Amino acid sequence: MSGEKIPINRLLVGVIAAICLIVAGILEWQVTVEQFAQKEAATGAFMRVGLLMFAFWLALPSKKRDAAWANVSPWFFVGLILAIVGVALRPKIAVPLIVVLSIIGFVLRPRNKKRAPRR
Repeated sequence: MSGEKIPINRLLVGVIAAICLIVAGILEWQVTVEQFAQKEAATGAFMRVGLLMFAFWLALPSKKRDAAWANVSPWFFVGLILAIVGVALRPKIAVPLIVVLSIIGFVLRPRNKKRAPRR
């Protein structure tokens, strides 16, 4: 395999996401089960694919910024995976966990290095 870069069309990924989400909405609100027997399965499939493509669209690089994962540290990635697994195993702790992590993030956020001059 050569080291060639594969061009990714960010616009096409966004269009696919929008079309999938629109089709899911039409299936949910305009089509009855009598008209289409697999309505729930098709709606769920289009919704999942649309949301996944939307997440890919958000993560892809654009002309003005790098890819979303370009500046993510390995420790943040491991912590995110552990948080997702923890919430999946114990969903009742999701809201308190989010509150605690928000408070910790607010307290530990980077401060402005410039200080006001003393009088």
